[in-house]
Amino acid sequence: MAGKIRHKALKSDQVTILEEKNLRIAYETALEAIVLLENDGTLPIHPGKIALFGAGADMTIKGGTGSGEVNGRHAVSIMEGLENAGFEITTKSWLSEYRKIYEESEAEYGQQFRKKLYSFRANDIINFMSDPFQPPFGQEVTKEDLSSSDADTCIYVVARQAGEGADRKLHNHDFTLTETEWNNIALCASFYEKMILVINTGGVFDLSCLDQIEGVNSVWFFCQQGAMGGQAFADLLAGKESPSGKLASSWPMKYEDIPYAMEYSSLNGDLENEYYEEDIYVGYRYYDSYKVEPRYPFGYGLSYADFYTHLIGFSQDEMTAEFHVNVVNRSEKYAGKEVVQLYANCPQGRIPK
Repeated sequence: MAGKIRHKALKSDQVTILEEKNLRIAYETALEAIVLLENDGTLPIHPGKIALFGAGADMTIKGGTGSGEVNGRHAVSIMEGLENAGFEITTKSWLSEYRKIYEESEAEYGQQFRKKLYSFRANDIINFMSDPFQPPFGQEVTKEDLSSSDADTCIYVVARQAGEGADRKLHNHDFTLTETEWNNIALCASFYEKMILVINTGGVFDLSCLDQIEGVNSVWFFCQQGAMGGQAFADLLAGKESPSGKLASSWPMKYEDIPYAMEYSSLNGDLENEYYEEDIYVGYRYYDSYKVEPRYPFGYGLSYADFYTHLIGFSQDEMTAEFHVNVVNRSEKYAGKEVVQLYANCPQGRIPK
């Protein structure tokens, strides 16, 4: 049809112009989606030797399962992105051992999957699709791993998987660190001069460790960043780009701070009925209304740049309100982007607001 652009599927491995454009979009999207949660001034850092640990370092989770799973040609992991940006990874042996553990676990999962698939029992297949492969949490980081790393900077990547029909749960550390991860992070934070924690999950994660482990200089929410996430993260870390991502949901101090936290799904033992007793008080509506302090509020995110936002004008009529805002980057060193956020507080009456 006239006016439509057609892209012919190729039978070769040739990278098309369209694919190159899409990768650029994926990179730019990841730059604006990765959120800097903590930074004591350690970042950015110049490319150099890096001790890299954690389940999401080499086997970075790029997206969810089920309908959230997209299998592209290649996804740049955090390790690959760092190496592309000029960082030298000095803990390849630990990462290689984790990859071996990962591949063995994946093979065992695949074997069990095929057994249930060949059973031709509908319930087995449906239930198995709701129980996707969960990456191993990662092995112990030893003192030998630290001493042989020859680096003063460490990045530890915590990873969790979830997706359609397979929500994260409390009982298997989907929201919390395992004991091994906790000990690894504490050990690394006490050994390295610079300690960077990265959370590679699809949503909120319990960061109580920050209240008890000293020496964590920076925290990132990597989320699930698709094909170019690892490259975007490395460029943000090195200061080639300035972070501008903001949180799309509030992060509680702990899971129990969420209203009716223990009433969801299987937590109250009732899988047949779900009562939304929190009413309209979901997310920041709850934290703001009931004066519960979140760890990170909705819309939160740090930058290397220093922005000043000032309201310079306001007008309204019966249907619309118009705001004029002046945004100034006061940093002489870093360019950046800022998200202007506007919040309305409705008058209270008999209807909850």
